[in-house]
This record gives sequence, structure tokens and C-alpha cells, in this order.
Amino acid sequence: MSRPHENWIVATGQAWKLYVALIGFAGALICFTVAIFSLGWEGGRLLGMAGVGVLLGLATFIWFSVTIRCPHCAAKLVWTMVTNRPHSSWMIDLAGLDSCPRCRHPLVASEGRRYGKA
Repeated sequence: MSRPHENWIVATGQAWKLYVALIGFAGALICFTVAIFSLGWEGGRLLGMAGVGVLLGLATFIWFSVTIRCPHCAAKLVWTMVTNRPHSSWMIDLAGLDSCPRCRHPLVASEGRRYGKA
């Protein structure tokens, strides 16, 4: 049963996608960190690790952008927020959504039920 203060990402069962994206971004950050520290190593791995970090970060962002969707109209909510909101607040606005910006359907099911559950 959904709690009234529960975030819509959790209420729609999409929280796992957020966690996967966080792991992907953390992996990219680790690659960049290793690239920076490799400057002091012989046979440095700067370009290789930086390249892997860029690819992992880009792949993670693209995946995250297309997988978080409205349960009603299947709109890509992350991409909608990134393209329509200021760069400094799109993530905060995404977390605070109560209805889909496209179809205006509520993102948290009424009567305390989760989407996809009977």
C-alpha cells in the first residue's frame, strides 16, 4: 500500500531505475577518478579511463532518460524535464511532480494504491 508522502517514482515502481542510474553515474565518476590518478603512473590510463567514463555516463543518462515514464501515457519524464526546465532545477522538479506534464494524469494513484497493483 502506498503512503501519502511517498514519492511518485516509488509509487509507480520505478525506483529501481533510479538506483541503476546512480550506480552507472558512480561508475563513470570512478572512471574519471582513476583517470586523474593515472597521470602519476607509468603507462598512464588517462585517455582509456576518461573515454570509458564518458561512454558510461552518456549511456547511463540516455538509458535513464528513456526509461522513467508516465504510467498512463508513457511519456519520457526525465527527458521532458531536461528539455523543458532550467538545468539547475530539472531533477528537483522531476522528483516533485504530482502529475504528468504531458497528459496531466496523476502520477500517484488515488486511494493509496500503487500503479500496476490491484
